[in-house]
Amino acid sequence: MITHTVELIVPNARAEQFYDFMINPTDERYSAWWPGEHSRFHIVKRGAENHLGDVVFMDEYLGKNHRLVFYAVVTVAEHPNKITWQMKKTGVRFPAFVTLELKDSPDGIILKHELRIGYSGFGRILDPFIRLYFNKSFQNALDDHCKIEWYYLAHLLRI
Repeated sequence: MITHTVELIVPNARAEQFYDFMINPTDERYSAWWPGEHSRFHIVKRGAENHLGDVVFMDEYLGKNHRLVFYAVVTVAEHPNKITWQMKKTGVRFPAFVTLELKDSPDGIILKHELRIGYSGFGRILDPFIRLYFNKSFQNALDDHCKIEWYYLAHLLRI
C-alpha cells in the first residue's frame, strides 16, 4: 500500500465550512477556488441524504506536469470532520482512497489530506506497477499542490 499524507494547520478557517464545500461540490465553486489548476468537481449521482454513496467527478492539475482525473464514491461522510472518496471507473472500485480529515482548533483547522493507493497483503506485489504512475514527481506535485490549495480555500470562503 502506498500512502501519501499532508498535514497542516489552515488559519482563519472552520472544519464545517471546508466539509460543506467538499461534500457538495460544484464545478463553478471548485474552479473559483484555484482557477487554472482546479477544473471540475461535481456530484454525478446522489447517494444517501448524508452524501454516503454520492458519485463525484474530479479534474484538477497538479502543476504543469501532472493531472488528476477520476470518478469516486463517498464511502465516509462524518460531518464536519471526515470525508473519504474511493476512486472508481466503469462501475469498478479501485484500491485508491482520498481522505480529508478536519478538526477545529484555536489556530484554525488541523487538516489531514491522505491518499492511499494499492493493496495490503499479497496484493502488494502490484505496488511497483502503481508506482509507475504515482512516482516521486507526482508525489512532489501533489505535496506542493496540497500545501497551497487549502489556504486558497480558506481565503475563498472568507470572501
